[in-house]
Amino acid sequence: MKMVNYHFLNWEVLQMKRFMKKSLSIALLSALLLLPVMQVNAAEVSSGLSANAISEMRKAGMSEQDIEKVNQHFQEEIELIESGALDEKAKADQQLISAAAKKGTLGELGIHAANHFQTYALAASTLGTYGDILVAYNASSWGIDFGYPGHAAIVANGNIKTVEAFPADGVQLHTNDWGSRTKVYAMSVKGATGSQYSAAATYAQNQVGKPYNWIFINPWREDAFYCSQLVWKAWKTQGIDVDYITIDPIVTPMEIAKSGNTIIYYSN
Repeated sequence: MKMVNYHFLNWEVLQMKRFMKKSLSIALLSALLLLPVMQVNAAEVSSGLSANAISEMRKAGMSEQDIEKVNQHFQEEIELIESGALDEKAKADQQLISAAAKKGTLGELGIHAANHFQTYALAASTLGTYGDILVAYNASSWGIDFGYPGHAAIVANGNIKTVEAFPADGVQLHTNDWGSRTKVYAMSVKGATGSQYSAAATYAQNQVGKPYNWIFINPWREDAFYCSQLVWKAWKTQGIDVDYITIDPIVTPMEIAKSGNTIIYYSN
C-alpha cells in the first residue's frame, strides 16, 4: 500500500495558498497602477461632486474626462483647505500689511484705501470695499451645489453689495453680509490702482443677469459665469491674473486666495 506523506501534502497546500495570495496581490496592485489611465465614469467617482453637479455639467456638454478634471480640482480644493496653507498665507499677508501701514506704503501693495482692510469693523455685516475679492471655504454648508467646495465674490462699487454667481439665478447683486459669515477670506489685488478696482467692480456688475456657467473648463466665455470665473475675469480685464495655476483652464476660489497676486487682509 502506497504511503501518503501528509507533511509533504500540507507543505504543498501551504505553498499553493502563498502563491494564490501573492498572485492576487500582484493582480490587485496591477489594477491599481492602471487606474490613472483607465476612463472613469464621473458618476462613479466618490469625489464629493454631487450627482446634481455632474448632471448639470453633462447637460452643459462637458465630457466625462473634463468632469473628472473638475473632480480632481475638487479634491485639490479640499486638500488645500485642510492643509492650513491659506491660513499661513493670510498670516504672512497681514504681517506684510501691518509693516506697510507703519511705513505709509499701503498703496504700493495695491491697497486702495488706507483703512479699507478694516472696513468690516465699521459695519457689522459689510466686508471689504469696491473691487475686493471675497472667498468662502465652507460654501457647501450653505446648501448650494456649486460643484466644488469654495465660493468667490467681488465687492460692488457701492460696497454694501457684492456681485456673485449662483447656480439658481446666475450673476446677481447681493447684500454684502460677508462680515457676518465665518470661514472667509477677504483680499486685495497686489499692485492694483483705485481705478482698476473700480473698473473690475464695474465689469462684474455689468454681467448681472447672465446665467451660471456649468462648463468649468471654459472660463473665457462671457455669456455665462461661475463664481470664481467672474472674479478672475473682472480682474483679468484689468491686466492682472489672480489665478494661482495659470496653465490649466479651471479657476477655483481657493486658487484665487492662494494666488501671488492677491493679499489676504482678513480671515476668520
